[in-house]
Amino acid sequence: MPELTPEDLYQLKKMQMDTEKKALELQKSQQDLNRFVLDLEHKHGLLAAGRNLDINAVSIKETVSASSHNGNGKGQTKEFLSSNVE
Repeated sequence: MPELTPEDLYQLKKMQMDTEKKALELQKSQQDLNRFVLDLEHKHGLLAAGRNLDINAVSIKETVSASSHNGNGKGQTKEFLSSNVE
């Protein structure tokens, strides 16, 4: 296997750093999306009503208290309203 040239090593490190940068940008975008959803839930009174948006299923979920609580603080959810987005 041939040795890597200094230029090859530079390009390899540069690509690794670019990859790490994109991963951080992805995390920031995910956090921005989560914050936007939280703001929507607050604006439309869903949090106070015990509901939350499920952006993956395009639905609103209602948190249900259950006597068989598993102790993780999340409770159980049931689908409240569903709509399709085109």
